[in-house]
Amino acid sequence: MSGFAGIYNLDGRPIDPALLTRMTDSIAYRGADGVGQWIGGAVGLGHRMLRTTPESLLEQQPLLHETGDLCLVLDGRVDNRDELKAALEARGVRLRTDTDAEIVLRAYECWGEDCPKRIVGDFAFAIWDGRKRQLFCARDCLGIKPFYYYTDGRTFLCGSELRQLFEDPTVRRRPNEGMIGEYLASAITDKEETLYRDIFRLPPAHFLILRPGYLRKERYWDIDPTRAIQYRTDAEYAEHFLEIFTEAVRCRLRSYGPVGTELSGGVDSSSIAGVLQSLYREGGLTNSGFETFSLVFPGMPCDESVYIQDVVRMWDITSNTVGPSGPEPFCYVEEVRRYQDFPEYPNGVMSYPLMALAREKGFRVILTGSGGDDWLTGSFYHYADFLRQLKFVSLIRQIHSDRQFSFDAGIPAIIFPALPLLRVGLFPLVPGAARHAIKRALGRDGRPPWVDALFARRIQLSERLNADARHQFPSFAQQDIYSGLVSGWLSQGNELGNRSEAWFGVERRHPFLDRRVVEFALALPEEQRWRRDQPKFVLRQALRGLLPESIRRRHTKADFSHVFAEALQALGGERLFDSLAVAAMGWVDGGQIRGMYRQMAQRYAQADPTYISYIWKLWMIFGIELWFNTVFLNRKLSLLAGIPFQEAISQPV
Repeated sequence: MSGFAGIYNLDGRPIDPALLTRMTDSIAYRGADGVGQWIGGAVGLGHRMLRTTPESLLEQQPLLHETGDLCLVLDGRVDNRDELKAALEARGVRLRTDTDAEIVLRAYECWGEDCPKRIVGDFAFAIWDGRKRQLFCARDCLGIKPFYYYTDGRTFLCGSELRQLFEDPTVRRRPNEGMIGEYLASAITDKEETLYRDIFRLPPAHFLILRPGYLRKERYWDIDPTRAIQYRTDAEYAEHFLEIFTEAVRCRLRSYGPVGTELSGGVDSSSIAGVLQSLYREGGLTNSGFETFSLVFPGMPCDESVYIQDVVRMWDITSNTVGPSGPEPFCYVEEVRRYQDFPEYPNGVMSYPLMALAREKGFRVILTGSGGDDWLTGSFYHYADFLRQLKFVSLIRQIHSDRQFSFDAGIPAIIFPALPLLRVGLFPLVPGAARHAIKRALGRDGRPPWVDALFARRIQLSERLNADARHQFPSFAQQDIYSGLVSGWLSQGNELGNRSEAWFGVERRHPFLDRRVVEFALALPEEQRWRRDQPKFVLRQALRGLLPESIRRRHTKADFSHVFAEALQALGGERLFDSLAVAAMGWVDGGQIRGMYRQMAQRYAQADPTYISYIWKLWMIFGIELWFNTVFLNRKLSLLAGIPFQEAISQPV
């Protein structure tokens, strides 16, 4: 976990050292172990270092090539080091050091724009190439590491956080209504735009090449929709998966300090703990103080203490638990002020005490179970696959198994399976043109009713929300999972998570977000992801003996939706949605939103689980309201103080 800053004056002006210093210092919390800068005429690079691997103890950035022609800043980690080092040595490259930064620099030296596709790991980097007078930038496949940039054709600025770009006083803060509309609709699709006009993110799995008068972005990696993994037995699938997953865990254990793991008691995080501990016990690694970190909620339905203890007993692990703490309303205000961006979600904020405890105990590296749900749970669109393949008996059996699980928050059990079968069984079989015609005839253009119709047309919200995925897969289930992979939600979630862990000085690593795991999971037949009443079937089979049976056979999953409802209540409840600035701007219907909140609050008070259908929508609206007030209206804490919009808007900015 580190951070970087970059400036390229495309018109040849010399770099302003003070601006580079401000951009670098504004993210000092991302790297307390060192700061460095390099300036070469019209180009300047800055870096903040947080050392998390043994090799990083010898690393100095910006890293300058011995010829002086190349200079690199990197926030990241190379996980296929041995493979890359062998390939570089085969080309006659002699590494001066064993650092990840030099491996990346030499990879660019050898392979140019093809280098990112060869790197497995989490990374964002910028390389100045003096030979070509160009800046080469790249971001990892799933967007674990962030990369923001701004250009007006005269100046190019980039950094690990959006806030850095505003250190240049010529960069204006202007709201981007298109992206605002996606947030308000609770349907983030775009992976490049931000909430500000002219400020962008480099999309995951892309590189960027910049020269005066030339800017090119290109995708360097994607899932191959034609790849299919086929074995004769479940055991063969499980063996192959365990091999890949074990390597995904092993390569993330490089740390010069102790390694911890988040342990929820679910299948995913427990699997990581099991594989990690088995690696230690097999003698391949040195256990330098492995511990687990868990949130517990005594007496609440979401408490998973019994499962956590099953893992702890099985492997004799040192366990750290943190109990629930009430939401701190002002932390969301402070986040918007600090980052000039959307606040973290309540289910992310609830993990802050865990990260604080880990850092206090000297842990800089924490493994997580993030991603297991995305690739291995399966998809309800396998209903459509059953129908297309005329497997009616299999469909009936699957529906019977699914009755015990919640298909969609807010759908009463009485209409299951009719509505799911129609939505994800029959409707996908209708040709695309006919589906669009049916939606138009029903007046369903994708615009949520609380979003103003004129605003939606102005920003072309329907087109944004209905953008087709890049590839067509053989099965509807694969297509649905791939849609999640390329969704804007994944990028946004990774960016918020990275921002939070940087604030606490820890690096969270995600084995399930390993590129090799994702590629394997998308190539599986659906029955290896979800078979009858067993989601994550291949994972459960592969981890036999590495998981307590209570977890391996577990079908329940903890739900933390209550933290959203409680956060909204702590922030002011219904009063939050009075005199909304986003309504005064003509973006939403304030009356409908207040009605949504009343419905949510009433159902939550009655312990009606259908309150869940409102919480994400309300939080996205609140988050945009808080951001817009703080950044553009300078209302500061007036939102929480209940000052009406018309009064606040008259205050000086």
